[in-house]
Amino acid sequence: MTDLVFETASSTPSANPQKGASQAQAVTSEQGARSEIEQASMWYLYLIRCANGHLYTGITTDVARRFNEHQSSSPKAAKYLRGKGPLTLMYREPVGTRSDALKREIAVKKLNRSQKLALIALGMMAGND
Repeated sequence: MTDLVFETASSTPSANPQKGASQAQAVTSEQGARSEIEQASMWYLYLIRCANGHLYTGITTDVARRFNEHQSSSPKAAKYLRGKGPLTLMYREPVGTRSDALKREIAVKKLNRSQKLALIALGMMAGND
């Protein structure tokens, strides 16, 4: 019975079992490196006030860079903010991971205007502006 199992195992074509193992290790190492990079970068939630008083909520790893992109109306700027300047960065909050930032962004977007203004006021009092 073991001969049959051995023959079946050896009869399956395989290029090089060691090569497959090293490829699997490389993929695992790549994924590990990717998750380390994602963990190392801090994500932020931010709120911007437009000239017309509207509030825009977004997330990024670099608030200053992202705000400059919005202000310059570059192709990377949010379409919603184009032509609505001057823009004012009203609030930023360190959130953690990208997943946490996305969840926080959804929660803040569900708030009404007065709740968002209260959040901004609390942030200014705490020094998070």
